Amino acid sequence: MQYIFVFIGGMVGALLRYFISYINNGMAFPIGTLVANLVGAFLMGYLSTIAIQYFKDHPKFKKGLTTGFLGALTTFSTFQLELVKMFHHHSFILLLTYALVSYIAGILLCGIGVKLGGRTQ
Repeated sequence: MQYIFVFIGGMVGALLRYFISYINNGMAFPIGTLVANLVGAFLMGYLSTIAIQYFKDHPKFKKGLTTGFLGALTTFSTFQLELVKMFHHHSFILLLTYALVSYIAGILLCGIGVKLGGRTQ
């Protein structure tokens, strides 16, 4: 039964990720991937924290949200491919900016999500 929750969450996350990718239309900076990954980082921190209290009796729903929805929404492989493409195009400043913003903002937003999620308890 857990697989159904992960499947449904993944389906919704993948569709949202697909629509967010339209933000990239013709841009050198992959803003769509950045937005998806940063929103996902925040939500992972927030939802993982509140799940301890609210989803204690529904671990399948938590798995559907985190592994399914957020796993499909965020995209580490696309992020890595975009970095490699920037490297091959010798866009080193863009590559460094994108990597640093993604990593640093992702960690900060996940931390903020954890803090905000902890306040609801």
